[in-house]
Amino acid sequence: MGGRPAMVMRWYENGSAAEYLSRKNPAADRVALVRRLILDVARGLAYLHTNKPPIVHGDLKGNNVLITDEGRAALCDFGLSKVIDELGGSSGYTLSNPDVGPLRWQAPEFLEDEDAPMSPSSDVWSFACTAFELLTSRIPYAHRARDGLVIKDMQNRIKPPGPADILLNAFDPRIGTILDLCWSFYPEGRPTMTTVVEHLESTYEGL
Repeated sequence: MGGRPAMVMRWYENGSAAEYLSRKNPAADRVALVRRLILDVARGLAYLHTNKPPIVHGDLKGNNVLITDEGRAALCDFGLSKVIDELGGSSGYTLSNPDVGPLRWQAPEFLEDEDAPMSPSSDVWSFACTAFELLTSRIPYAHRARDGLVIKDMQNRIKPPGPADILLNAFDPRIGTILDLCWSFYPEGRPTMTTVVEHLESTYEGL
């Protein structure tokens, strides 16, 4: 591909996590299944973030989580992987996408500073949005039809569940607690993905 190496990935017939949960596996024990998928995603991000050099996914959402033949979650969309140093940055992180991901899944700091760099903490925000999507079958800020209103909500420090916060806690308040921490509007206030994994593993032992 233009003289650059490309990653060839295995084809997964189950498709994306969103598709798998909504159409291909509606009769599954959704609670147990979603818990396992969320933990898989968390472990995948933790692996990337603790790599040397660390890797930032930068475009995490339900459609970028594939379901393997064994029913486990696998992160995808690494076709545009670039090193930040090549883009003029100096963090040493590697990005899977040089552009910021979709608005509803992206961290709020990108709205406030066009030069804000992607980082593991911005992935943490996107992880929480993706987990919310898998848990509730609702996209982040689903109560808003227009992205302009989503931006206003983020500026007003309204978190992605909006009125669906009750729905999230009704599904599983233990997951709701850690997701709420991931949705800190201050990057330094978010837990690392390693901490998220430890929390989920202690909560759902055996997954």
